[in-house]
Amino acid sequence: MSRPAFLNLSPGLDRVGRACAWIEREDGFVLMTGLEWGGWTLPGGGIHPGETPEQAAVREAWEEAGAHAEAAGGVAGEAVMLPGDSVCVPLRLKHLEPSPERRPVAWMNPRSLPWANDLQIREVLAARGQTPPHLEVPALVWLVQEQATRLAFRDSCSPETGRLLRTLAATRPGGRVLELGTGTGMGAAWLLSGLDRAARLLTVETDPARAEAAWAGLQADPRARVQRGDWRDVLRDGPFDLIFADCAAAKADPDALARALKPGGTLIMDNFSPPAFMSPDRHAGDPLRDALFTHPQLTCTELEVSRRERVLLAVRTA
Repeated sequence: MSRPAFLNLSPGLDRVGRACAWIEREDGFVLMTGLEWGGWTLPGGGIHPGETPEQAAVREAWEEAGAHAEAAGGVAGEAVMLPGDSVCVPLRLKHLEPSPERRPVAWMNPRSLPWANDLQIREVLAARGQTPPHLEVPALVWLVQEQATRLAFRDSCSPETGRLLRTLAATRPGGRVLELGTGTGMGAAWLLSGLDRAARLLTVETDPARAEAAWAGLQADPRARVQRGDWRDVLRDGPFDLIFADCAAAKADPDALARALKPGGTLIMDNFSPPAFMSPDRHAGDPLRDALFTHPQLTCTELEVSRRERVLLAVRTA
């Protein structure tokens, strides 16, 4: 099936940020618009030079969703900053017409799954203190995020990968877990949120400042140990029930990682691009994927945790 041919009424590349519109109905549902590749999102797009975020959100709401709207104003109308120089602007709907860009529109409950786990919606609800309890981010994750912000460290695992780590950690009661590439402790915090009391986590980081920051956040948990040094040095402490390889050098050596796993142990690698976003240097293929999927001791699969990220999972079979 071919994708719908939506129009683009503002294709200019001279943009100075991104704005999306939060249009909420009396029953709490928000207006969402169709994506070219399927699915739904808040109406939004680039902010043009000379536009305010409010003006951009109003324009995009009309172009994408056919919504005649205005800035909401007041406390309920406070804009929310999103990752990547984006802003979400609450708007008040005056009336709705067919989308000029020929996109479908629908009203969704943003406080219920799956919509509450949409990146934009999740950030808005968090900023308003309206995150559903079952989707709350663990306190330790917030703590290590502050450390990452302090060090301007932007390579922490994504929230989507973090939730997967928590789930996989919960499958290893009393397990021995290893993380290669601590950063400031984000992956470790997600893993600890899924581990039981008998489990133990060892995480290693080469950068002294990041290792110190991670330890400052993780030291209150007796199950965690942060080690500064080379990732290869900790493999001798194996075998492990689960390994999260979050540094490039470790990902490039599946032999060493497989040897450090127990039979039935799980290997996790994050931050792989889906085919739609592969860089030109991967048009001939991805050596990391090939090495993992063809490894004689590993059985592998690939999961899409978000539109722009896939995670590779491998289980040692022998």
